[in-house]
Amino acid sequence: MTPRLSRRAFLGAFMGASGAALVGCGGEGDGDSGAASTATVTTPLGTVTVPLDPQRVVAVDSRQDLEIALALGLPVAGYTSPLIRPWVPLRGDPESLRSPVNIVELVRIDPDLIICTNIESPFWLTPELRSVAPVLPVDPRAPWQTNLATIGGWLGREDVADAEIKNYQDRIERVRSRHGENLRESVAVVGIATDGTITDLSHTPTIPGVTVEDLGATVVRFTTDPEAPADPDAAAAALAEADRILVSSDDPELEPDYLVDHPFLGQLPAVRTGRVIVTADVSYGSVHTALETVAQFDELLRR
Repeated sequence: MTPRLSRRAFLGAFMGASGAALVGCGGEGDGDSGAASTATVTTPLGTVTVPLDPQRVVAVDSRQDLEIALALGLPVAGYTSPLIRPWVPLRGDPESLRSPVNIVELVRIDPDLIICTNIESPFWLTPELRSVAPVLPVDPRAPWQTNLATIGGWLGREDVADAEIKNYQDRIERVRSRHGENLRESVAVVGIATDGTITDLSHTPTIPGVTVEDLGATVVRFTTDPEAPADPDAAAAALAEADRILVSSDDPELEPDYLVDHPFLGQLPAVRTGRVIVTADVSYGSVHTALETVAQFDELLRR
């Protein structure tokens, strides 16, 4: 287990040598707090001892990591993104931290637990992160339900995770019951980036990809995976067969009229007949974004 770097030890080392490399200057012991207060778990990052009742949690990514922390009822002290979607129930007064991750800032926050998407990058899992507090990794390749259940299990909150997943499943069943006939018609999920790039979000583990799979919808796809670049001609030909289209955009200012004027999206039958919905970015997240996506499909299937 990597020893936790205390705030005092870190700042002493950092201030004592300007420009020097970050080094650990003594760890904090776990203390004799009893078996009920901590748990030693094995994660893809190794074995780590975590508090079962954390008081200051940092969620490194405001999508998956933050939503998991909130769903499990954890007290969030900070998160590293300025953009929080309106359907995410942010509680308290957590601090919006810098991105890429700033270790000095994290030490100042003094978390006792960090939840972080398991991608080695300055924006997520930096080499020094585990010196600040115990880190529980979120698998970016797994469906959101798996990540929520896994983190919940490590923290002894399986019941909370199970209840959140069941609530989602109940919503799925209601939509299936309400729109059984329309689910036989085809749907497509298009991601539009601020630079105009088109992606196919109908693949798992994206939130829409998991949702259409759980709904049992007939899906029109135009790429082999969500990371694959879309060829405009191939996308146009495939999407022309879609009865309905859900458009997810990371541009908060995107208006539905944008689709009408788009070089090929505006020519699609689903767009021309109004069987399309434009929503803010729902590509990744956890249960809150999943519930929002179910609600968007519920509305789309009424059209």
